[in-house]
Amino acid sequence: MIGKLRGIIDSITEDKCIIDVNGVGYVVFISAKCAAELRLINSDQPISLIIETAVKEDAIELYGFTSEIEKTWFLELTKVQGVGNKMGQKILSALTIQDLAKALVSSDIKTFSSISGIGPKLASRITTELKDSPKKLGIDIGFDVKQSVSDKKIAGNQIAVDALSALENLGYKKHDCLKVIDYLSEANPQITLENLITQSLRELSKNKF
Repeated sequence: MIGKLRGIIDSITEDKCIIDVNGVGYVVFISAKCAAELRLINSDQPISLIIETAVKEDAIELYGFTSEIEKTWFLELTKVQGVGNKMGQKILSALTIQDLAKALVSSDIKTFSSISGIGPKLASRITTELKDSPKKLGIDIGFDVKQSVSDKKIAGNQIAVDALSALENLGYKKHDCLKVIDYLSEANPQITLENLITQSLRELSKNKF
């Protein structure tokens, strides 16, 4: 089994790279985030990747990671039936570790079903089976799972509650929506529902939150 590779990057695509180790080129499957990190490194500078070796009947595949925590989450995700190695990398490409942990503990099925190839049933299975994984792996998600501070702030504000529902239905993540709604509601306590939704969409599009 190969657990680590150190060499020169020969080529990089969105989901894999070739690492030249003393003249031998190893094809390593990677996440989009890992690919972005590797592209920042000078082409003649040696790099190291942590490797998970997947042995199949007809092939041996190598999956590379720049950190142990990324590999740990890859192994955690692929425990779920229906989440293969390639899908595990796709999830890690779409979500940061923090967002992944938050989506799991809050049973945020929408976050997972928004990823290509994951339907509602698989998204539900992921959140159900891995709900306790962030705590088990020691990930600090930074908010109360039962009710965040922002949740409590908008609880008595029906306009804010309706705006949150509308934004979530449009596919935005709950914690991002809560932040922007809280910000806009404090700036203008008399804001109407229509203006709150419109301004929230504008702020969310700026990726400020």
